[in-house]
Amino acid sequence: MKNVIVPLNAFESSEVTTNGQSAFVKLIAEAGAFGIEIRRELLPAEDLQLDQIKSEIDRFGLFTVYSAPIECWQEDYQFNKEKLNTIFQEAAVLGANWLKVSLGHFQQDKSNIAELGEFLKEQKEIQLLVENDQTPYGGNVRHLQAFFESAVEQEVPVKMTFDAGNWYYSGQDVEDALKKLAPYVSYLHLKQVTKTLETIPLQPVGEQSWRKVMSSFPADIVKALEFPIVPKEKTKDYIQMITDMAREREELLS
Repeated sequence: MKNVIVPLNAFESSEVTTNGQSAFVKLIAEAGAFGIEIRRELLPAEDLQLDQIKSEIDRFGLFTVYSAPIECWQEDYQFNKEKLNTIFQEAAVLGANWLKVSLGHFQQDKSNIAELGEFLKEQKEIQLLVENDQTPYGGNVRHLQAFFESAVEQEVPVKMTFDAGNWYYSGQDVEDALKKLAPYVSYLHLKQVTKTLETIPLQPVGEQSWRKVMSSFPADIVKALEFPIVPKEKTKDYIQMITDMAREREELLS
């Protein structure tokens, strides 16, 4: 069962920005990952190096997610078409399968989700994912539920990235989020967050929310390791841990 993705922000940021994200593709592939998540905030501003990264990804045949710190809805509640269009163009150059962004300032009575639907008709090759971020508005369960319910009602093809740890940063209840948002989720970000709001490596034992989140979805759902992996050579161990847990759950349910 190969369904674990490694985001580039799992590694030390200065090493990633110095060496470039293409330098980590081989490590991630040889660790047994299904895919890679390229992080726009860690790309050089003057030259995104997308062609170079794509060439390396293609060499190893990895599934590709492009993550960009872009909000779908601006502070005035309007659709952020210009920035989203730019990010989709970059994702296309990269050869990304999925593009992950944040919700932003969506308000059901002020935002026109039909605009997103029309926009996505021109973006058929790349699946848009909206993630619960760490802000009080983009990581709000009620706002996210209203957005996805509207998307389903108007047949807007958008899915959710469910970040197991971001709910703590945005002051939301994980179980409430699972109850209301699980039907829309296609991608999990796994992380462990301490009471002092520090993201740390996953602990294999104990009743942690990431374990509850993972067990709330089918065993084959795509999962990302979004926590500090130090040293980076431990990537293989974490992938194996998550893969083994998913396989054990699948066997238990079969």
